[in-house]
Amino acid sequence: MLIECKENEKSKILDYIGKDYGKCLYIFIDLCKYGLDNENFNAWIQYNDKSEIIAVVTEYYKGIQIYSKDVNLDAKEIAEFVLRKNPPVTLGMKETIDKVREYMPGYEEELGTVGQLKQLQVSPNPKAYSASVEELKEIVEILAEDEGIGKPYGFDSLYQQYKERKEENFGRNFILRDEETNEIVCHAGTYAELPELAVIGGVITSPKYRGKGYSKETLAAICEELLHEGKDVFSFYYIPSATKMHQGVGFEKIGDWAKLIK
Repeated sequence: MLIECKENEKSKILDYIGKDYGKCLYIFIDLCKYGLDNENFNAWIQYNDKSEIIAVVTEYYKGIQIYSKDVNLDAKEIAEFVLRKNPPVTLGMKETIDKVREYMPGYEEELGTVGQLKQLQVSPNPKAYSASVEELKEIVEILAEDEGIGKPYGFDSLYQQYKERKEENFGRNFILRDEETNEIVCHAGTYAELPELAVIGGVITSPKYRGKGYSKETLAAICEELLHEGKDVFSFYYIPSATKMHQGVGFEKIGDWAKLIK
């Protein structure tokens, strides 16, 4: 049975997740940041016939996230719920999404990996540094040209997102510059941050500088700072080159991540 949650029930979800937030990062981050009084974020708890929590479903804007700690959810009920909502994307760990997908014909699955950094395996580039708000436009110009990172959003929307994250201390950006031309060589940022964790995002090297290890060194620089702050550091990656880069820096696989796309 799926029941919508109110703000005073937020602790039920957090207690259910516990320290397992690496498998439901979007749910955990959105819940901590926005709470359940935000019109753009809603949550439902699924109970079994013993009134035990077996799954959590959240909706942020039009995206759906699903988490089931023991993968013992009522997949049919959740699939019917998702189909009624008709979201463009549904996210979760692969073992959970696979169960729901059985009842959702017409949706395609895109697979990736969620990883956690345990120990740095690469020395950070000492010249990579934390960028200022004034440097964000230059950063976003690079990101907005990349099909897999920013192009679908467009420059204006992407810039606003990055600016808000920076101003709210919800994200940071590290860059490495060419000492001769002052061009940005590489960027690595955080998609989201909480006191206990950070999620890496927007790792990109300018085309003419690729293949020289700059992405690993810049990613290592931001990760070193995050680890020193006592944060658990996570990242999502979807293509072989990104997997290789993250593994080289020291990320270890938590599990397979899945997107259901209509």
